[in-house]
Amino acid sequence: MTAAIIGGGILIFSSACTTTAVTASQESCTFTWSNIDDRDVLTAVSEARTLAKGEKWVPSMHVLRSGVAQVTGVKLDNPQTAITSLGKRVGQSLAPIGQMYPSKGRHGENSFGAAGRYVVYQVAPHLVDADFVMECGGKRLGSGHATSWQYGDSGGTVECGVKTGDESRIARMALELAC
Repeated sequence: MTAAIIGGGILIFSSACTTTAVTASQESCTFTWSNIDDRDVLTAVSEARTLAKGEKWVPSMHVLRSGVAQVTGVKLDNPQTAITSLGKRVGQSLAPIGQMYPSKGRHGENSFGAAGRYVVYQVAPHLVDADFVMECGGKRLGSGHATSWQYGDSGGTVECGVKTGDESRIARMALELAC
């Protein structure tokens, strides 16, 4: 059985191909979340490059992972409602449906105050994957899966062979991949 939210009500399509309108508004529908995986993900990293003090550089980024904010499974008239519900559940403002997560060069040109060998990296912060069950008016209408991340651009720059204040797992991964 599949269901779709249509305007103020919900249509249920059974295997017998009949359509039943359920008098439930979208506001009365709830999402129950499970298997929530919330983590920062390294999406792109530059090659390591040796630069002189003050030298400017537009790094070429190697994309490690790309993706899009999406909802799969039960057909929703407005799938953004699932992403909004998930954002409330994890306490983050999540990227809207269709948004590609960051996996390209960050802010273009970079300038460095000291000579060194540098790596630039890109992150999808709080990349969240979760399963859900949707209920409206006390009736289970279907289940699905949602993927999104904390909306915004995130990344950093680290110097090869130098211990810095950025001890994040993502920064260490970028160093290991590029240095």
